[in-house]
Amino acid sequence: MEKSQIIKTLLLWNFWERDIDTGIPRRGYLDKIKKYLRTDEIVTITGVRRCGKSTISLQVLKGLIKDKIPRANTLYVNFEDPKFYNFLDVSLLDNIWQAYIDYFNPRGRVYIVLDEAQKIKGWEHWARSMYDRKEKVKIFVTGSNTELLSPEFASVLTGRHLEVLVTPLSFREFLKFRGMELNPDKLWEIKNEDSLRNMASEYLMIGGFPKIILTKDELMRRELLAQYFNDILSKDVVERYKIKDMAKLKNLALFYAANFTRSYSFNKVKKVMDFALSLDSIDRFSHYMENSFLISFLPRFSYSLKNQMQAHRKVYLVDNGMHNAIAFKFSEDKGKLLENAVLQQLRNMYEEVYFFAEKKEVDFVCKDGLKIKELINVCHDIGDKETLLRECSALMEGMKYFKLRESTIIIGEGDSREITENGLKITVTSFYKWALKR
Repeated sequence: MEKSQIIKTLLLWNFWERDIDTGIPRRGYLDKIKKYLRTDEIVTITGVRRCGKSTISLQVLKGLIKDKIPRANTLYVNFEDPKFYNFLDVSLLDNIWQAYIDYFNPRGRVYIVLDEAQKIKGWEHWARSMYDRKEKVKIFVTGSNTELLSPEFASVLTGRHLEVLVTPLSFREFLKFRGMELNPDKLWEIKNEDSLRNMASEYLMIGGFPKIILTKDELMRRELLAQYFNDILSKDVVERYKIKDMAKLKNLALFYAANFTRSYSFNKVKKVMDFALSLDSIDRFSHYMENSFLISFLPRFSYSLKNQMQAHRKVYLVDNGMHNAIAFKFSEDKGKLLENAVLQQLRNMYEEVYFFAEKKEVDFVCKDGLKIKELINVCHDIGDKETLLRECSALMEGMKYFKLRESTIIIGEGDSREITENGLKITVTSFYKWALKR
């Protein structure tokens, strides 16, 4: 690829001669990345496709320019640009870097974003080489896979990278994208109670992909979400892992999308599916989809690692809106959607999350280090006495087991309250109140 052609392609993506609209800032991620700017380590920005990784990386570059870094000292490369399609190997990285140096001759530190770097096999060796030569560069890499799509990644960059995991919008971010200014004052929450309840209901239905939140047409939202689903399967699973039978892969993905929040072993999945797929294929396909962030598995808590690995696991979807767009269902699945949304929030808060099942089941056991920090059950509506008793008795059992004195029930409908028994306290709170405080 000629140097002039490289620069012409890069001009479309960079701030060198123009400003670029980078959307609504996601301050939590930007603040975290800003701390990493002072280090030499490579920053990897991972997360499901379309969750906002590229936008956040552009927001980082825009912030640097605002802080008086010369525009020419920023370099953004999008490897999904069709013009790079026939040149996707490590030599392209060398050619891009040389063309950039020849045309701009930057002085001082250069900030480089390699967007969707997994398209380049061996990109990590190039990045490590820049790191080890102590070039005056700060490298950011985005990718739509837990391994950044390279089995060698961990060993090649050990001790040389810092990771930022980006997820679809949290409820607080959703409110900001909808133009609501948050205020920690209790009076503000009381005055906006109806709006917050309505917003929470909408969030639980359409999820948190940024473009979906900003799209008003419901049919268009569904079409976009269905396309996201297909793109994740085709680009991040089929292309990466050379899957030959995409139809069976898609059937398994649809099965999980329809049956999320349920507990399964791969053997059980094989028995209950209405299409033929070998146990080995179920195992491999499931892990491929998990690596691409489409689904995740929640392990059952056990102090025995062996028991934990052998137990059934619960399956969850990366985003509620995707379930509503592609899953075959007979009802609105409000309880499942609530539970799924709570887990996505908890994964941003705790090192480890499990479910607990002895005589009764606790939806979420939250752990930091060696300490169990919180027990949570999720139920859309506990107006029925039997439902309330079931949720409370499970939490009471869990509190005694883990020697905790407090726990929480998160609800979709109903009023907040506190339930105490034998010195143990259960706080019942609505999803929007819980999510606002996190």
